[in-house]
Amino acid sequence: MSVIVEFRTGTSRLPLAEAIERGPAVRLEIECETATIPTMPNVFLWAASEDLAAFEAALTADSTVAEAKRLSEAGGRVLFWVQVAEGTEVVPYPEWVKLGAEALSGRYYDGQWHNRMRFPDRESLREYRAFCEDSEIGFSLHRLYDADREAATPRDGLTDEQREVFRLAYDRGFFEIPRQVTLDELGEELGISNQSVSERLHRGYARLVENFVL
Repeated sequence: MSVIVEFRTGTSRLPLAEAIERGPAVRLEIECETATIPTMPNVFLWAASEDLAAFEAALTADSTVAEAKRLSEAGGRVLFWVQVAEGTEVVPYPEWVKLGAEALSGRYYDGQWHNRMRFPDRESLREYRAFCEDSEIGFSLHRLYDADREAATPRDGLTDEQREVFRLAYDRGFFEIPRQVTLDELGEELGISNQSVSERLHRGYARLVENFVL
């Protein structure tokens, strides 16, 4: 039975490590990964930074990057296409593909990669965890649950629209102090008004309090 796992890894031996270390503070979100050469995957990722030009320069100078292109910009973020360079020290992509896993989300912030993945069973997850630990990128488990049970019984009580707003707001730093994004910027990215964003957040707060606090 398939499982979903949420976990964190380090960055120092992974692709983009140099850009992350030498460039300005940045938040990254992987949109998708594809490959014709498994050890040189193509990564589509969104970057948010106070100095995106400096991050782009750090990205193109990164020895783990064969090529990088700016594709589009929206909501204060830039979408890049990046091809991982041949000979990069640790490339997880071929390992999890070989195990039949699916990358559901990958985000970089606070000095770590925060990952959410689906594995066909617990044995394949154990193999991937061993790969991460043997590769010295670490594997810090946050949450593990049965995929079928989770799909059948959502526990937070949020609507899909509310959950989408909460995830985006969290990823963009809306709950940080000071805030890293405005309601207007969230609304622009979602294609809705800032009033709609505010309403979904407040109704979601009420539902979470009802389900987890009262």
